[in-house]
Amino acid sequence: MRSHTVVTYTSWGQRVQSSCCGVFVGVALFAGSFPLLTWNEGRSIERYESLEEGRKNVVAIANPADTIDSSLEGKLVYMSGKAEGGADATPYDPTFGVSPSNTLKLKRVAEMYQWEQNKSSHTTKTEGGGTRTETTYSYNKKWSDHVIDSTFYSEGHHNPSYMPYTSQTFTASPITVGSHYLSQGLVDKINWYSDWSSDGSLSVDNIADDYGKETAKVYGNGFYLGCCPGSPVIGDEKISFQYIPEGEVSFVAAQMGESFTSYSTKRGGSLLLLRSGYHTAGNLFLLAERDNIVVTWLVRFGGFLMMFLGLKMVSHPLEVVLDRIPCIGRFAGDLIGGASGIMTCIVAAALSTLTIAIAWLAYRPFFSIMLLGVVGGLVYMMKKRAASKLGDRQDSFNDARNISGTCKNRQRRLCLECVLFF
Repeated sequence: MRSHTVVTYTSWGQRVQSSCCGVFVGVALFAGSFPLLTWNEGRSIERYESLEEGRKNVVAIANPADTIDSSLEGKLVYMSGKAEGGADATPYDPTFGVSPSNTLKLKRVAEMYQWEQNKSSHTTKTEGGGTRTETTYSYNKKWSDHVIDSTFYSEGHHNPSYMPYTSQTFTASPITVGSHYLSQGLVDKINWYSDWSSDGSLSVDNIADDYGKETAKVYGNGFYLGCCPGSPVIGDEKISFQYIPEGEVSFVAAQMGESFTSYSTKRGGSLLLLRSGYHTAGNLFLLAERDNIVVTWLVRFGGFLMMFLGLKMVSHPLEVVLDRIPCIGRFAGDLIGGASGIMTCIVAAALSTLTIAIAWLAYRPFFSIMLLGVVGGLVYMMKKRAASKLGDRQDSFNDARNISGTCKNRQRRLCLECVLFF
């Protein structure tokens, strides 16, 4: 691995200018987080209600091979059966002459051996509020399925500007399940690729262009374009293949003639579900609900992150200004930077939660009011119980004081009687 280091300096004035420009970006991020979080809650609720509507209305087609039932036209149907490409619909790569049998999809994976740049930076503050940045650039060789731009790489680390062959997908058309044709939307959801093992049919003679015939050689389950596969050089390319064999699929969609389309729900959503293997209709909806939950939380985190970064960028100029103070500036700036980071995190978390709560109140007011009532009732009961326990403790404390006072009086009387006796 080769590397070199570059040192750059940034003045205090440049830092101030950069941080002030960052304020506008921060304000945009902060302002944009609110509609994002609000939209996400509406999307999540719409998706949930659409799935619930679909779960109630779906009709199962027991035997996909049966004649198409016209009474189900436009209705949401569930089907499970073997997806097939047909004898005349096998996917075919015309460039390399590869055509696996009993296949739904074939993917050509083209990779080129190239330079990749890695960068690591370390920044320290200097007297006067400036910074010193030490950046180390290292280079290693790797196989990549796209051209890596090396325009700004150091001397001796340049990649080719194009790939002779690129990755491409070939699909059987049509794909059928029983007497039905899968729509393009359902076909697009078939994406569980696995590596294809050569059946011995690979041959350089099957390559369509002269460049490939002169340069390529059969290597493993694909082709290698270069001198020596064991010692690749920059610019070498290798071709491999992935495929999706025919097999059982389960899906939910709206019937449309001999094919299917997305089902439009009353809530305004659409349903088009497909999974590999056998799944019941209930399981398909359950998996879709799980995906909806995952997406909802990812977008929530994204909204929180936008809010946090926006607030941090808005407060950054203060940290830069404090760095200018002689002697203590660097420490004051670091202290304010750390404190502002904690505060912005707390504020962003609070505002994100509040935005989500308000969005729920707007999209599902009845449910939100009921939930707030339950939470309020629980808080009231907890406070009442805590107050009751505090009162019991106060009574116990008073009783203890009374008992202690009685004991002290008895001790004093006993001592006085002893004195009088003697």
